[in-house]
Amino acid sequence: MKTLLTFLGASILAITLIAGCGPSEEELRQQELERQQAERDSLERVYEAQMQQMIQDSIAQAQQDSIAKAEQRSQIVYSENGDYAVQVQSWRSEEKANRELDMWKNRGFEKAFVIQYGKEETGDVWYRVRIGRVESREMAENLQHKLSNEYDAQSWISRLN
Repeated sequence: MKTLLTFLGASILAITLIAGCGPSEEELRQQELERQQAERDSLERVYEAQMQQMIQDSIAQAQQDSIAKAEQRSQIVYSENGDYAVQVQSWRSEEKANRELDMWKNRGFEKAFVIQYGKEETGDVWYRVRIGRVESREMAENLQHKLSNEYDAQSWISRLN
């Protein structure tokens, strides 16, 4: 019996020691708080990454929209009955005007033309080199912008009769 009591006493002592070696309730609460904080931190990082991606996507979309609008603005649509043209030069010499006309056509502006302005009887005649016949002033402005950017050409918009 003494052996049994000793065995029981040793078992109780061992169980007490084992139970005492585990984390206390305070430690368990602290571990749970740390786990919850780690979860919140992880969710916050995911949220921040998603927000950053949304911002980058928004910027990329805005850039694509801007490029599309610029391309749309840069497209020049000529019209046989358009009310506007862009005048790039004016010469007293018809020969000089025609040489310049050929230069513009060689640059790809097939709708370039020369008009005579003034009165021959007074000798006040000019040969104006113009590009296009476009429907709207906005389209003429697009053409003027293109000529300025690509050829550093000074020009002005003319309303045609």
